[in-house]
Amino acid sequence: MTEKVTKLALASRVIVMLLQLVANKLIPDHKADVFRAPLDVDVKDTWLDKTVAFLLNGFRHWDGEYFLHIAEYGYTYENTLAFYPLYPMMVKSGAVALHFALGNVMNMRSCCLLVGVVLNVALFCKAANILYALTQRIFNDLNKSWNVALLFCFNPASIFFTAAYSETIFCLLSLYVMLECSCQIRVVRAAMTLALNVAARSNGLVNLGFPIYFVVRKFVLKQTSMLGGLAKVALCIVVSVVPLTFFNFYAFRQFCAVDKPSNHSEAILNYARERKYVLAGYRYDEQSPWCDDNFPFPYSYIQSHYWHVGFLKYYEWKQLPNFMLASPILVFMLWHCTKYLYNFLATLLPKYPLFYLIKEYKTLPYTIHAFALTLFCIFFVHIQISTRLLCSATPCVYWFASDYMPKSLENLQLRSKAGLIFLWFASYVLVGTIMFSNNLPWT
Repeated sequence: MTEKVTKLALASRVIVMLLQLVANKLIPDHKADVFRAPLDVDVKDTWLDKTVAFLLNGFRHWDGEYFLHIAEYGYTYENTLAFYPLYPMMVKSGAVALHFALGNVMNMRSCCLLVGVVLNVALFCKAANILYALTQRIFNDLNKSWNVALLFCFNPASIFFTAAYSETIFCLLSLYVMLECSCQIRVVRAAMTLALNVAARSNGLVNLGFPIYFVVRKFVLKQTSMLGGLAKVALCIVVSVVPLTFFNFYAFRQFCAVDKPSNHSEAILNYARERKYVLAGYRYDEQSPWCDDNFPFPYSYIQSHYWHVGFLKYYEWKQLPNFMLASPILVFMLWHCTKYLYNFLATLLPKYPLFYLIKEYKTLPYTIHAFALTLFCIFFVHIQISTRLLCSATPCVYWFASDYMPKSLENLQLRSKAGLIFLWFASYVLVGTIMFSNNLPWT
């Protein structure tokens, strides 16, 4: 089955890449006033650079510009600190190796884009297999596991799993943490995966709830001692915050230490002047107030200062189109999570002992996690990112959707709940790829 799931995942990526190519060539790019990685005028494009740009340039828009810029130049501007380092570090490592192997045939900009896309395709295939294994572990249903893998491969945020975004690596690591915890919780593997998870995205810290829950579960079921369980949880917590600690220290040294000069290219300096960005190594009065905090932590400040992220800050009439864009997944998740939790609390909890429910209801922690993320999307984030955040962070999107799927796609009727889900997923794959690849607003 691993080979079958891999072929399905790879086929879905080929479809997305072809859609991107066609859309990017037929429709001119929208000139949005957003971050665009500065170009070094001294670097000339070869025929291979032009080929990579022709085939894959639609994958470098929006946040992809930030990730590829970080991979090529590092954290040169303060606002780039909102993007955690694991994915750009992986891209940079591959790009440096490829650039060295090719010599002057391809420049670093093209190498970063090519490696970023190929890396995400490979990681996506692995993530699909882990999701299949996790679903089979929880439900022991081959048909459901296959439908879940199918839905994942053509999920509404599909474009972001191929573009130069960290969604794919974050999704893979999150699913692996869940799979590891649902099995025997090999604490070293779980802790190391959690550490990488946090290094990939800020909300990776939320996944600490899984080892905590399953360790408590094992203790309640008398499968482990309290001391042993506490030791596992402590190790997971300590190891998982190590990358975050180092990243924050690095950020402080780059943007708060006035004795650390940085050698930036002329293109980087000019773009900073043009956009009024805060440069690494150049701190002036009234810049970067987070540097003066007792515990300097740039993420919250940068999200609020540069993107105005905060409780209900996005609730403006002009954002109504973005709310409509996010409404399918938010309504879908809110309805199913609420229904599940209400049934658990009002129907099951009064009738059955907690010991029995913890043992039998293996999906409980995943639903609580999905419900918390859904509420977070509704009240805190830029609402349009809800689709890609939930599609990359929780398997419940696919578990809930698969409950409506027939055993065979031949029996799928468009005038049914399964048909509506199919149309939702398919339309977001198609429209999302076209919009994103032409630098138009999407999720």
